[in-house]
Amino acid sequence: MKKSVICAAVCAAIWGSGVSAKVIRGEVSNASGEPLANAVLEVRGSQIKVKTDDNGQFQIDLDVGRYTLDVKAGNQAHFHQEIEVVDGQQAPILISLQSEPEHKIVVRANPLEHTSLDMATPTVILAGEELVMKRAGTLGEILQFEPGLSVSSFGPAVSRPVIRGLAGDRVKVTNNQMIVQDASTTSADHDVGIEPLLADQIEVVKGPATLLYGSGAIGGVVNATDRKINADSLEGVSGGVEMRLGDGATGEESVVFTLDGGSNGWNWHIDGYTNSTDDLEIPGLAESEILHESEEAEGEHEEEHEEEAVGVLENSAVETQGGSIGTTFVRSWGHVGLAVSKIDKEYGVPGHAHHEEEHEEGEEEHEEEEHEEHEEEAVLIDMKQTRYDLQAQFNSPMPNIAQLFVGYAYTDYEHMEIEGDEIGTHFDNEAWELKSYIKHDAWNDWSGVLGIQISERDFAAIGEEAFVPPSVTKSRALFIVEEKNYGDLKWELGARFESQSISVMGANDTDESGVSASVGTVYSLGIHNKIAFNFSRAIRFASVEELYSEGPHIATRSFEIGNANLDKEISNNLDFSYRFETEKVSGELNLYYNQFSDFIYAANVADTDPCVSAEASTEAAEEELQLVCYKQTDADFKGIELQLEIPLGNINEHQFALGFVGDYVEAKLDSGGYIPRIPPVKVGAAFRYDFKALSADLNWLHYQDQKNVSDNELPTEGFDIVDLDIAYRLPFAQDELFLFFKGKNLLDEEARDHASFLKDLAPRVGRNFVIGARYTF
Repeated sequence: MKKSVICAAVCAAIWGSGVSAKVIRGEVSNASGEPLANAVLEVRGSQIKVKTDDNGQFQIDLDVGRYTLDVKAGNQAHFHQEIEVVDGQQAPILISLQSEPEHKIVVRANPLEHTSLDMATPTVILAGEELVMKRAGTLGEILQFEPGLSVSSFGPAVSRPVIRGLAGDRVKVTNNQMIVQDASTTSADHDVGIEPLLADQIEVVKGPATLLYGSGAIGGVVNATDRKINADSLEGVSGGVEMRLGDGATGEESVVFTLDGGSNGWNWHIDGYTNSTDDLEIPGLAESEILHESEEAEGEHEEEHEEEAVGVLENSAVETQGGSIGTTFVRSWGHVGLAVSKIDKEYGVPGHAHHEEEHEEGEEEHEEEEHEEHEEEAVLIDMKQTRYDLQAQFNSPMPNIAQLFVGYAYTDYEHMEIEGDEIGTHFDNEAWELKSYIKHDAWNDWSGVLGIQISERDFAAIGEEAFVPPSVTKSRALFIVEEKNYGDLKWELGARFESQSISVMGANDTDESGVSASVGTVYSLGIHNKIAFNFSRAIRFASVEELYSEGPHIATRSFEIGNANLDKEISNNLDFSYRFETEKVSGELNLYYNQFSDFIYAANVADTDPCVSAEASTEAAEEELQLVCYKQTDADFKGIELQLEIPLGNINEHQFALGFVGDYVEAKLDSGGYIPRIPPVKVGAAFRYDFKALSADLNWLHYQDQKNVSDNELPTEGFDIVDLDIAYRLPFAQDELFLFFKGKNLLDEEARDHASFLKDLAPRVGRNFVIGARYTF
């Protein structure tokens, strides 16, 4: 079904002569003016709920005051709109959901169903046409241009999101609220087990989200939603297909399709995709000049640098296929759904062509023999994942309970690291999660959720380079989040008790527990002007990798050494946000400060460090690997984020707008020095043009030099990225054809992400172009 603009023309009439008892009448319709029947409108903070009739009309009795309407328009939209009922003649009120109404769309990662405007912590939402234009093969690539977000890339196939300098096990990735149980937190070269090309909404909660998602969410949550399990009662068939073709710089070929249908309360869903890219074209050499100079300073030979291919990132090709099927039984009491999804992905890990055996001085080899050595040393990852989801939601199952949610997800994940024709290491991960919560009606004006979350992960790595021992990690948690409105002021309180146990083969088991808590407020200065403040105390337990790693990790060119004596991490966090919208400017300003006790980090160390044994030093030297030890000390993170949108005018339907973004994060150890792999300062501007069905965006981002580096970490040069996006919409009755063109890195800059382990071996792709079409019906 067409993702249309939703409009509700709310016409108010007055019965009686008092200051209350206003009867608000209205109509909900789509952009074509067609009425939408059975749209649900609820006045938040009250028991008032109505549905539109067959003509899309409704009426609500409200006193004079300010209200938030929660509008659920079937498959098409779920959004909020604030209205004000005044004394005297009520002027007509227009409620609309534009193509990119980020501040109105409901955040699905939060069961309290807030918009980003009403969240106590800053939240980013990508949906609709904006998401179509930003879609890419990885989550990190989609989100990297948002304020406070960056990417920990490992070549084009792998890029995990970084939130305010925190990455890996500190950022939880979820699919429809349920944790993605892959092996991406085990190592930076492991991809996230989710296909972003199928997401219809991506949300990022910045800052600690441990109350709802556990200790792994101390940095934030990225939630991707889709329609595998669809709670809306469907009639007929709807769907879409999208195709993308890249130029020779990427060789991208992508096809995605979705089909949704239903009858008499039974819904079904089918989707599938294929996505492939070739070895990427890059502006110059894969190895950075800074790394080359460092090698020269250490007396290493130049031969490898000279032999390196120019203009291509070797071993960076990707090939992915997958899909899912789902069915949902929908009734007035709620819904029950089941879905199965599969991912099959094979990708190269760049940066390893240098690591063949060194030639003796004067030794000459034929080019073909040398090429064969490169192929033998290339590292490929063959990843397969099957995931089963079962979700049920019951509406008003008992008195004072508005909703009961039960979700279960089981994941069977494996991947093999292949070197030449041999399997080097086989990773196997079986995991399940059970999450359930009740959403209760107001108790003494407090409303909220209470829930449990249970998960188990059975992980094993087998092979010569298995640097992490087999383990079983179990987690159990209870959580509560409550909120109360005092006029224009909303208070939010929450707490979570969680325990974690890890059983490891050949080592002592661990068993820890702790409490996280938060208090936040959102104060309304006006309908679209809010101030938010949040304080939280969050805990994170050390992971298996941080506790028990011991051995070479060829993909990251490191020899990792864990520390079984690590304590749990505790952070005290302050977040301030000002969100505003006027006729002349709209935007958001965020300030944050995170004080960590016993912060765990991977430190690049020399062979003289006390954590390094003689055996580890010898093996790392033989394999030319960087020694990495997991250490713990107090640390401070602080930063600022800014986003502005300035309308420039509307001239005969030609609309112009400017946008500005910027972010800065500083992360330092209390013992002195900087934390490794922290993103640099980012600033940017955008110019947007819209004329009827045509839109164009010209975006510029500048990344400053990152010179605030830790010991044994190289600095990274800054760069500028200029992108051009053009889109054209062709409506056909209820269908739509969306054509788009994307020009990326138009300046052909050598761009390296400082948060990446491979920043000095694998730059971003150079100048490239993509054309595509999306047809929905």
